[in-house]
Amino acid sequence: VRVEQENLAASIETIGGVPLYRLRGNLLPLVDLGAELGVAPPKLGRDASDSAANIVVLQADGVTFGMLVDEINDTEEIVVKPLGKQLKGLSCYAGATIMGDGKVALILDVAGVAARGGVAGAKAQARRGKHAESEDAAEAEKHALLLFRVGEDRRVGIPLSAVARLEEFPRSALEQGGGRRVVQYRGEILPLCSVAEALGAYDAGPQDGPMQVVVYSNKGRSIGLVVERILDIVAESYASKPSGGGALKGVAVIQGKVTDILDVEALARSLDPDHAMSGLEPAGSI
Repeated sequence: VRVEQENLAASIETIGGVPLYRLRGNLLPLVDLGAELGVAPPKLGRDASDSAANIVVLQADGVTFGMLVDEINDTEEIVVKPLGKQLKGLSCYAGATIMGDGKVALILDVAGVAARGGVAGAKAQARRGKHAESEDAAEAEKHALLLFRVGEDRRVGIPLSAVARLEEFPRSALEQGGGRRVVQYRGEILPLCSVAEALGAYDAGPQDGPMQVVVYSNKGRSIGLVVERILDIVAESYASKPSGGGALKGVAVIQGKVTDILDVEALARSLDPDHAMSGLEPAGSI
């Protein structure tokens, strides 16, 4: 919802010190995100900035509220990585991601923002606090995996910590370099490897549509893993059974289905023994 600056005073009421916006006949409590995080002047009150208000309507723990932001840019599918142990105490952040321009962006925890802004119900906050330790312990046992399909029906998982980006490249972007399929990526040459081929599976992906590529980075170098289709990102506890080695760490049951766990480091070493991924030795076709 966008409220022009000249309409702010008439559109927003304050009850008990909490700003409220009347949305379709209902009063919507507001949280000023920039002010709460200490990175922007308040948008309401005497010290308010002279600009329009953009309100993102959110819901957390059964409470609907509005989050005041400076600007709404776009929507984007991303890979969310958990914050390190040193940052676990920041309740308003759920994780981080690497954007298309290489910058790191923090991901907000909607329930944490609601609690920080004082709009979450006391009962919901007490419930979250009561179960926080048990939830943290359960999450610590889980492993975050990116799931994708190779071949006609083979499910493969890769640790989310090994994933730098998810990309799509048109087939027209494919080039040859050093006997290998490559694409130009962020001013560099990105070597590509077909996961289906590496696992000895039939590549059932479309031959005329865009390629789905998982970008793996290590030691400042990157490699693109070509997959048929990205399925999901999950966090599960699992016990893997050893496989035949090679590019696989093992096999496990994920989401009730048998899933191969890819050893992405071993796969990278097979393409480049120094694991630097700088040379473009032949590695087969895509």
